[in-house]
Amino acid sequence: MALKPAVGAVFALLDGRSVLFSETSQKIYELDQAGAFIWCKLAQGASLEDVHRELGQLGIDEHAARQFTRQAMNIWIDRGLLDIDWRMPANCAFSADLGRRRISVRAANWDLLQQLIPLFCALDDNGGEEDIVIEAMVLDDQVFFRGNDARVHRCEAGALAPTIKAHITERLIRSDRWVFALHAASLAKCGTGLLLCGQPGAGKSTLTLRLVNAGFQYAGDDVALVGADGTVCGIPFALTLKEGSWAVLSRLYGDWNDATHCRPDGAQVRYLPIPDAHNGCLSVSWIVFLNRVASGPVELTPLDQLGSMKRLIDGAFAADGRLSQAGFFALKRIVAGARSFQLTYSESAEARGLLMDLCHGKA
Repeated sequence: MALKPAVGAVFALLDGRSVLFSETSQKIYELDQAGAFIWCKLAQGASLEDVHRELGQLGIDEHAARQFTRQAMNIWIDRGLLDIDWRMPANCAFSADLGRRRISVRAANWDLLQQLIPLFCALDDNGGEEDIVIEAMVLDDQVFFRGNDARVHRCEAGALAPTIKAHITERLIRSDRWVFALHAASLAKCGTGLLLCGQPGAGKSTLTLRLVNAGFQYAGDDVALVGADGTVCGIPFALTLKEGSWAVLSRLYGDWNDATHCRPDGAQVRYLPIPDAHNGCLSVSWIVFLNRVASGPVELTPLDQLGSMKRLIDGAFAADGRLSQAGFFALKRIVAGARSFQLTYSESAEARGLLMDLCHGKA
């Protein structure tokens, strides 16, 4: 049985009307005739296919039966009325380390697990305590997953990897090990850190791809976690590349035909695992704020500490939505120990050259 009534959810009749009572939410929900039929069948242990077939026997065509069942199932799961049997096969799992946390991913079948493996640059199955656990399974052409809090999330199959990435990233940001996080790609050169700061669309991932190809060590392409001591830890998921970067990807890595995934915002992305990614804390030597323009020459403009601080605060986010005093002083340590610039560019190849000169002491 894949679906079952949640603990505290009961079915009853009131004046002949079908209702569900949730002890957890202290609410009563009325069911129509089809909803009551679906609920009772699931409570008896019927599979979704059994429900669809028996609805057909009542004169409801297959498409409508599937639509009714899916809509009811999603509503009940979202309201905590229906639970999923999360029994997972023991050999369908892997682990990885990100943001100084151990991530464990389990799936109901190997095909589902294969969709998630490309998210990570390296897997680590040496054992150890699990900090974040993700479990995923497919029901009625949808993927359902849950984390440590047992809350059930759902998404379309093609959006699974981006959705799981967003879920893990949020969990890492909310960890008490970090005082806040930055929208920034992070790279290492000669043991020290380079931050590429910018909102989505600033070109962080494309520029990161070029710098990795030029010998920089990859540490993360989207979010950098900041500790109270002023060090930075990237989240080295596989490099995420939107459609505009695929031509650069093909030129640097040949015909890259990995699977395409759909983010919740509709963007199509591909994942490029980077070997030997840096998975730890870095002291930052360079902070670069990206200013991508339609055309024009590439230019690095130095920023003073106050200007850099203001920009970092604008691009920072914390677990509680506020920058604490500890976060402020961590920022101050980063800015005091690094050189800050605005990089105005239109072509990522030219920007890479200027950043290489900067990190080699030529700019």
